[in-house]
Amino acid sequence: MSSMTTALLISLLCYFITAVVSVLFGIIYLTRSEFMPYHAAALDKRWTELEVRFQTLILALMRAAGGGFLATGLGVILLSYVCFTTGEKWPLFVIPVMGLVTSLGSLYATLLVKARTPGSPPIKLALVSIGLVLIGIVLSIT
Repeated sequence: MSSMTTALLISLLCYFITAVVSVLFGIIYLTRSEFMPYHAAALDKRWTELEVRFQTLILALMRAAGGGFLATGLGVILLSYVCFTTGEKWPLFVIPVMGLVTSLGSLYATLLVKARTPGSPPIKLALVSIGLVLIGIVLSIT
């Protein structure tokens, strides 16, 4: 850790913030018993108005997304810890890939919902996540 620059520490902090948000979203998507409010707006239906098979499908997709968010977040936290404690640099190549794949996938999904439905998904959160990862990349190579 003693050889870490301030820029690298800020880079890891940017990655850590996105990872924590990813973990939180993962937990939310894995534990909810019904869809999110913006899903209701997108469908213009309450959860109880959906057939059980549609409820099952939506919950299954939420669980899959939640698992991805959780895995990405925990992976980034673990790799950040490795980089921070050992000074190893290889995680600095893996972390942004994980963060960008998840964040860009999330942005694509939210833009699709926004464009095709009356729902208001968390587009700004995806953009902030992408921004933090990009800042992390720039700071880690300086």
